[in-house]
Amino acid sequence: MRLIFLFFFILFTNSIFANEEDNSEVEVINLHENKSLDQMVLENIIEKEQTDEEAEILGEINETQSNEVEVKQIEISKNNFIFNSEINDLENYFANLQKITSKSLQIQINQVLEDLQLNLETDKDKQIFFIIVNYFKSIGLINKSFELIDKHDLSNDKNFNFYTMVKLNYLLSTFQLNEACNFKEELNLNMKLDFFFLEKLDIFCLILNNNQSEAKLLNSILIESEKNLDTYYQYLFSIISNSSELQPIDEEIKDYEINTELIFLYSAMTRIAELPFSDSFYELDKKNLSIPIILNQASPIDLRIKAANNSFLEKFITVDSLAALYMSADFNSDQFSNPQKTIDSFIDNKEISMAFLFQLVNIQIFPNDRLNILIKFWDYAKKNNLEEIAYKLSINMLSSIEATSENIIYGPQIASAYIFNNNFQNALEWIELYENAKQVDSKSIFTRILLDIYSSNDLNSFINSMNLTLENYTDEKYNQNAELLFVIKDVMNLDLKFDTSINFDNIFDERSMLSFFLLNEINESIINNDYEKFLFYSLISLNGKNWNALHPEHLKLILTGYLKFNDGVLFRNLVLEIFKSYNFIL
Repeated sequence: MRLIFLFFFILFTNSIFANEEDNSEVEVINLHENKSLDQMVLENIIEKEQTDEEAEILGEINETQSNEVEVKQIEISKNNFIFNSEINDLENYFANLQKITSKSLQIQINQVLEDLQLNLETDKDKQIFFIIVNYFKSIGLINKSFELIDKHDLSNDKNFNFYTMVKLNYLLSTFQLNEACNFKEELNLNMKLDFFFLEKLDIFCLILNNNQSEAKLLNSILIESEKNLDTYYQYLFSIISNSSELQPIDEEIKDYEINTELIFLYSAMTRIAELPFSDSFYELDKKNLSIPIILNQASPIDLRIKAANNSFLEKFITVDSLAALYMSADFNSDQFSNPQKTIDSFIDNKEISMAFLFQLVNIQIFPNDRLNILIKFWDYAKKNNLEEIAYKLSINMLSSIEATSENIIYGPQIASAYIFNNNFQNALEWIELYENAKQVDSKSIFTRILLDIYSSNDLNSFINSMNLTLENYTDEKYNQNAELLFVIKDVMNLDLKFDTSINFDNIFDERSMLSFFLLNEINESIINNDYEKFLFYSLISLNGKNWNALHPEHLKLILTGYLKFNDGVLFRNLVLEIFKSYNFIL
């Protein structure tokens, strides 16, 4: 059995090394002579993942679109909304953009901020720059903060200490320890950062350079200098400097108060110490800590897979790296011999269950057995909101599925997998095979909607496709989604028939509506085609809210604006997000 796994490891390893040249800028300190699976994952991190793929999403409904629509980028000028706003107002705006649940809209605002042309010779532009860098850091995108900082000479800026800490934290989070130590050496000796950050980093760098005696001397001075001793740092120091025996991690590490401003230093020290990360540590900053946790072999495999799933969805790692980590989970022959019993034993651990099912699919010899397990893999992923991951992991298995009478019943699931893997022609063929053999039903309707959203070349073709797909839609879900469909119909001017009679048992709506002033500002921005203002105010109105929690009038207003916004480029993606939020599709 293990020979089969070894074979798959070799396949994934070859795939990962094929991309190594494009991602060579991140240097890894090799703790062992041979490269581990974790180090291969790091080598496959996409350096420019969000620059390229966000541009693609802005130009199309999703990164899986094959026929890209040319994007009309928002032209940033000195007359736009950001430059016309007062600094205090901007601070308030960004304070209310911390919890954007829409991935598409978060990408859009990120792109606008990154494209902003700032002149750091002027005081206001310097202040705007600081606000943006701090915003990216606060929402878990320290990589974007670093990219902005790295473009400018900020040595004379009043916020230089802040920028220095961000840069060091980024280098530590990506395990570029040589660069972090070298950058620290370039700093002014009189420079001070909060929490004795530079002193602690200096001690850590000395240990990396095998200068234990000086590191222990400086650490003794640090202990005398800190009013509130950083016990978590001292615990990690004691391990990597061999100054004490390893304490029981489960008991001791939970007792220490973690300074969240130093989590990236802690993460680098934890990996050097070959200690496991905990779920609670990961929750401190899931986006920025995902890569350190993926690379930490001492951490539980389910936590590493959880971090890898999130990293993949955020475009930080490729599907090959994710697959390699899934394959690294260790299962025995007894578990594979009794798959249902094994899945039941992992009932509270969806990450391990996903890895087990993925490996179970890969070891199947006969096509029918492989398809049956693959359907179980997809169904399980769907129940746990991981279907995008499951479909992407299945890309190499789809071509082996034949269109037999036995397999056609799985047509919608197979079509969905093809849609997520950018093969719309095969997806359509499987939908048609299913509908010819069975009939048009809710499964094929939902899959056609998914195909409409992903494959339409422009907004008009998308609206026409949606109109045809939903024209005769009837289903048990109709009543619970009637309100949503009515909003979609009204915004898109679809030719759909609805029963709009009043339900006298539900006259009042408990969902909150926007304040009059915010509502008025959003309306005016739509009427005046002030897209930057609309973007900011619409996002403020959505902060911390899921699509299915919005008042219908609020949802209608937002969709109306984005139908016009940037020629409707984002509209289809938002419709997909809304349908998912309402459990209307997938």
